[in-house]
Amino acid sequence: MTDNRLFLMYDTSFDEMDAEGSPSFGYVLVFNSEDAEQYQAGENPSCPAVSMMFTDHADGAISGDLLGWAHLDADIFQQFPLGHFLLLMEQAAQVAINAYRQVGQVPDRLVAQHLGDEELIQFDVQFNDLQLNEQQNEQQLAQQLMSGRPYLDS
Repeated sequence: MTDNRLFLMYDTSFDEMDAEGSPSFGYVLVFNSEDAEQYQAGENPSCPAVSMMFTDHADGAISGDLLGWAHLDADIFQQFPLGHFLLLMEQAAQVAINAYRQVGQVPDRLVAQHLGDEELIQFDVQFNDLQLNEQQNEQQLAQQLMSGRPYLDS
């Protein structure tokens, strides 16, 4: 991978309710910025991609589930270690659900980047049209989002 970033695009067409009736959010993982810019929600991706579901369970637990793969024969799936992918999915689910819990809106895009330590992934959480109420400003929002990142303590 020339780019060290991965892009998780929120796609409402994958949203479903799980068996408990808990909210779930569908994301599509693409592997470079060009594919992220060209991705059309609700359509089969024309690039290598993985679809997944993040669920905010009633008991406070968070889970991530694989839904499927697009272009499974692409080289990227030979290069990307499964352990890194599972770690990414677990952390992305935590980031997305905690952002939703804090601001009441699902992030439109998560940009994941491996840092120097193989186990540490940094996420850039992006909202296309987040509307802050009068009592919130960007600094308060950033503090709320940071407080919802428990994996940084481990």
